[in-house]
Amino acid sequence: MLSKKVPSLFVLCMFFFFVLTGNCVLGAMEQIPTPEGDIYVQDFANILSNRQEVELNGLGRRIDDSTTSQVAVLTIETTGEMEMEEFANKAFRNYGLGTQEKNNGVLLVLAIKDEKIRIEVGYGLEGILPDGKAGRILDETAIPYLQNNLPDQAIMKTYSKLANVVAEGYEGSGEQVNEPENVIPSWILIVLIVGVLIVDFIFLGGTLSYALLSVLARGSSGGGGPRGGGGGSSGGGGAGRGW
Repeated sequence: MLSKKVPSLFVLCMFFFFVLTGNCVLGAMEQIPTPEGDIYVQDFANILSNRQEVELNGLGRRIDDSTTSQVAVLTIETTGEMEMEEFANKAFRNYGLGTQEKNNGVLLVLAIKDEKIRIEVGYGLEGILPDGKAGRILDETAIPYLQNNLPDQAIMKTYSKLANVVAEGYEGSGEQVNEPENVIPSWILIVLIVGVLIVDFIFLGGTLSYALLSVLARGSSGGGGPRGGGGGSSGGGGAGRGW
């Protein structure tokens, strides 16, 4: 009788083992919040105002456009059972910051209840932003504001500093920094546009103009849609602090 119960007990124990370990794995995965909107600002702890988010998203897009680097910030209540360094590394990889070719992303993570902050740096930016420099940025820029209970200012100032370091690093490295070029003088463009409008309204009844305005309206309101990560990865470089 006992021999028949042993296999059943073994199967039952294995079942509970896989259920428990599976839940632990899923729990760890669920701790990394799914990004919303532009990848540059993921404020799940609701620290930033709408105006501040718009400002940082605009700065993030400009850095992305000019250098292909992606600077992002992630705020959360707590990292749970994970250490901050592990959490930041997993979040960086999940978000895929930077490009696959250059791995040139930076992630600023702030866990408000844990009172911990970290800068996670992609492989491709470790020369521009080594661990020591990341630590100094936290010590000199983020920590004073956090200790004075101003987490929004800590994020704004630190993000701006990281963006400047990345931009200056690309300019000093000799790599191509993409800048918009005005090939045609603005006065010629104005003359051409006015001429097209006149011809359109005389011969086409304004059909072309209305279509153009519709396209411009969609482009200005949508901004090309939210931007995600480019597929980059982190090597665990960076620095973390508590306050």
